Amino acid sequence: MNSTKYTLDRIEDGFAVFLKYPEEIEQVIIPITAIDQSLQAGDRVFIQEIDNTYHIDLLKEETEQKKAEVQSLMDKLRRKK
Repeated sequence: MNSTKYTLDRIEDGFAVFLKYPEEIEQVIIPITAIDQSLQAGDRVFIQEIDNTYHIDLLKEETEQKKAEVQSLMDKLRRKK
């Protein structure tokens, strides 16, 4: 795996499931024990594999921007009712 952007889809059964950005079709599954930081579903990250070790960097600005876009869409949907 080359270094690229992913979105954390979910955490289940001790594994983090990341979807490759932007298509979000291809997935990477990483054991939670291999992640040295706290992540939440929806976080955008940059993952790089070096010598069979995953290096994960949270892309904070992109994550916040995406969450704001989703919140805006949710607000619009609620107002339509």
